[in-house]
Amino acid sequence: MDTIVLDCKGLKCPEPLTLLRNAIRKAEDGQIVELLSDDPVSLRDVPAFCKFMNHDLLRMPDDQHPNSFLVKKKA
Repeated sequence: MDTIVLDCKGLKCPEPLTLLRNAIRKAEDGQIVELLSDDPVSLRDVPAFCKFMNHDLLRMPDDQHPNSFLVKKKA
């Protein structure tokens, strides 16, 4: 099962979250989606989405992985 990569750099709210939501819907249970987003609103939206939809947020952007979120789809 491959990681789904969404390059949303340059897109503004709500586009990164909308694309993440659509990718999660199509993903298999346990599949990982990597969202690349430089929209500062994603720092708030992605964790809130994961909490609300009960998906695992495996990584937030950091110095080693700027603009990279990793989300694991839960059943």
